[in-house]
Amino acid sequence: MTTPYHHGDLKSTLLAYALEQLEGAGLDGLSMREMAKAVGVSHTAAYRHFADKQALLDAMAEQGFEALRQAIRDAVATAQGSPDRLLASGLAYVQFGRQHPRQLAHMFGAATRATAPPGLRSVAADVFNDLQTLVAEGQQNGSFRAGDPRALAHACWAMVHGLALLQGGHLLSQSAGVDNRAGGDTQADTHAVPQLQDEHASPQARAALEILVRGLAPCPSPLAP
Repeated sequence: MTTPYHHGDLKSTLLAYALEQLEGAGLDGLSMREMAKAVGVSHTAAYRHFADKQALLDAMAEQGFEALRQAIRDAVATAQGSPDRLLASGLAYVQFGRQHPRQLAHMFGAATRATAPPGLRSVAADVFNDLQTLVAEGQQNGSFRAGDPRALAHACWAMVHGLALLQGGHLLSQSAGVDNRAGGDTQADTHAVPQLQDEHASPQARAALEILVRGLAPCPSPLAP
């Protein structure tokens, strides 16, 4: 039996419950009526905040992008210098994806729908625009190579998002060819999906993103003949 939530803000309560279900069993078979019952209100009350289940799913995605953007901004605010600021933003993004893998997938699935609401599209674009701004600032102070900042930001996004998905799905092992199973068997199981232990995730992400940041450094000028 589900214990009703104690809430003063039904909209936030429904979003919190839906997110909890998303990261657990998923939302495919869950209706608005069932969600309303779970939080202890009538389905009529729930529909006062969301026209239908899709509206709630879109609001979840928008809330997720806002949380991701704030996590990145908080990380960047404590870093000094363009390379460190870009690295901090990437680490925050990967950490978000590792901690909320299903939410991250839902966010992008919702934002890329042809019928996605403008507010959702806007906050998703803001996350990329913040990244592009970091790249452009680094170019202006000589930390990053010249070129189209949007193209460089796309490259950064692709690597960071891919790393977030891989870590969130536990698809990167601690080290290649090493079997971390209990018992100390050093023979790798080539049929098992390697599991990334959380204590290794942040150092692994940092190492990968440092390669990215070094790749953005200005190319040295060729020596004069």
